[in-house]
Amino acid sequence: MSAYKKMAAFFLMALISSSLAVSCTKPEEKKAAHYKKGMELVAAENLGAGIIELRNAVQIDPKFAEARYQLGLAYLKKGEIAEAFKQLERASSLDPTNHDAVMKTAELLFLAKKFKESRGKVEALLSDKNDLPEALALLAQLELTEGKSEKAGGLIEKAIRLNPEESRFYLVQAKILATEKKFPEAEASAKKGIELAPKLNHYKMLVALYMNQGKSQEALETIETMAKAFPDDPAPLLDMANFNMNQGKVAEAEKNILAAIDRKNDSPELYVTLGSFYKKTGQTDKVEAAYEKALSFSKKPEDVRALLADFHFETDKHDLAEKEVGEVLEKSAKHPLANLVKAKLLLKEKKPAEALAIVDSLLKEQPSWGEAHYLKGIAHFSMGDTLLSQGALENAVKYIPNDPDPHTLLAYHLLLKREFQGAGQEAARALRLKENNYRATIILGQSFIGIGETEKAIKLFEAMSKQAPENTEILHNLALAYLAAQETGKAEKSLEAILALQPNNTPALAMLAGLDTRQHGRDKALARVRTQLAKTPDNPNTHILLAKLLAQKKETREEALQLLQKAEKINPDIQEIYVLTARLLASMGRTDAAIDEYRNLLTQNPQAVQAHMLLGSLLEQKGDIAAAKASYQEALRLRPDFAAAANNLAWLLSQEEKGDLGEALRLAMLAKEKFPNDPFIADTLGWVHYKREAHKLALSQFAMAVEKMPDHPTLRYHLALALHADGQGEEARAELERALATTAEFAERPEAEKLLKELRGA
Repeated sequence: MSAYKKMAAFFLMALISSSLAVSCTKPEEKKAAHYKKGMELVAAENLGAGIIELRNAVQIDPKFAEARYQLGLAYLKKGEIAEAFKQLERASSLDPTNHDAVMKTAELLFLAKKFKESRGKVEALLSDKNDLPEALALLAQLELTEGKSEKAGGLIEKAIRLNPEESRFYLVQAKILATEKKFPEAEASAKKGIELAPKLNHYKMLVALYMNQGKSQEALETIETMAKAFPDDPAPLLDMANFNMNQGKVAEAEKNILAAIDRKNDSPELYVTLGSFYKKTGQTDKVEAAYEKALSFSKKPEDVRALLADFHFETDKHDLAEKEVGEVLEKSAKHPLANLVKAKLLLKEKKPAEALAIVDSLLKEQPSWGEAHYLKGIAHFSMGDTLLSQGALENAVKYIPNDPDPHTLLAYHLLLKREFQGAGQEAARALRLKENNYRATIILGQSFIGIGETEKAIKLFEAMSKQAPENTEILHNLALAYLAAQETGKAEKSLEAILALQPNNTPALAMLAGLDTRQHGRDKALARVRTQLAKTPDNPNTHILLAKLLAQKKETREEALQLLQKAEKINPDIQEIYVLTARLLASMGRTDAAIDEYRNLLTQNPQAVQAHMLLGSLLEQKGDIAAAKASYQEALRLRPDFAAAANNLAWLLSQEEKGDLGEALRLAMLAKEKFPNDPFIADTLGWVHYKREAHKLALSQFAMAVEKMPDHPTLRYHLALALHADGQGEEARAELERALATTAEFAERPEAEKLLKELRGA
């Protein structure tokens, strides 16, 4: 090789080496430069720009643990908790020796109520270094969440010994001592925390301790001291407002909230507080304006819009609620409160399955969200699953014990299960939380009837009726109380008052017809129902009731059949019409002719859904179960939401020796979802549960059916079966006696008599 070529090769190699060196060092230099600049900007409180620089650094090197740690701290300062957690968790996994990153991750998990995950982080940290006071303090709080106050106390004492100058440890200690009702010691710890660092949250702890003990004067003095110590901060004024509310001084509370806003009039949080105050105090005309003001200042308008949507829902402005929710979810699809309001709207639209899917996803993220558990309870209840509903409600009252609504619905569950004592207790709790709780008062009265304290029930319902003389539900329950006390005349007057107010109220008419039949004979009942039908010619249930009465005599069965045909034209979805029609035709010896008639009709028009339904009922009456099932299945093929066909098919499946009870349950719940208040559909669902040996679920459905039709012997017999299976023998005996007291014949009478004999013998 010539000297020239050697020289050229040398320069070429040098150039390549230089390029490689530059390419290797340049990213490192850039990363370091971004990190340095980011730290300078954060130190200068320019958090937004600092975060950008630190993000640039981790973009160059995703495993740059220190940059991720500092980025997490910056996000914390900025209040962006989700991003802070993400970066701190990544930093702690990249560098487990960074105890502060691990610790802050654990603290954020604790604040998010993810106690199991938080404990895992803390215990791993302490296994590596067992004398970290911050970790010991957090573990103490975790132990306290599990009710282990003694263990928590030992841990916080150790943390204080290791670092006696850390003020927040004394707050944790005060909380633990307060849990053990050691209030003087708790106050001393809180005061020590204030002495070491007179911060707002330290004063707040002391105020809370005084309020829990009913020491109003000491609480007031502490708030006043806090207000003087922080003259420009709105927080003490908000605490004063809370104090005012506890004292029942609403006007003073409003004055202090407005004064807090004067101190910081661009704070969206303060306007949200004002709106929530107006909402709580029933000043609904002022709520929207407060939230709109919050919107004008908010950097996160989605949060305020979700609150506004929730308010619109609660004030029955569902269109506005839907509009606000749509806007929020368009920008933030996983927004928790917006999704919760969406679930509420779906429940309002009778779409419980869709609502349940949303609520379940919310509870995965926030397992202790009480309102979400409450909505879950409503969704399951709407779908006929009372066991899951009750479980959700028990969680709701655990997490939001001061909300009357979950207590009220839980009381209703207990009432349906004939646990009258428990129902009364829950209803009473709901009433303590909300004095004018109408629903809870009704349940309390019904529980009095259940335990035989009819005088209390009458007194309660009479008082309610004086306050709301035109409320038909109160009058109905008053009539039931009178009947329980055997005051038939007064019961009759209450039921007649219902019909005067609501001529279409068939349950009241049916009860009156039953009383007429027992006291004066069938003709009196017929006359009453005919009179009412003239007043309500478009009510299918009045047609059905009159048809039932007419069907009892051979000479009036043709008229009964015509009435059922009219009822079908008014509302073809009522399942009872088809059953009664089939039975009536059978009693008239016209089953075969009717089957031929409907088959001919279906040959001409195979899409006639009601014809398939009637044919199925006739075939079932004749005993051709396979053909009846085929007719119901065809009706459902043509119209999948046809509740009557779903109900009847569910019943047939549940009657088979090895029937598909899973499919029966699906069909029964489909019918229940469409007609949640139909007693016969509730009875079918109850029967499916009974056959599946889910006796408590069966009990709830049978109780709902009896509540709607208290004089129906078959429904009472089914309720007795469920009570007997549930181990409530005395209650089962009482239901059987009531079922057998009727003069009406029912197919299950021999079985009912046999069971009653067994129970009396036992």
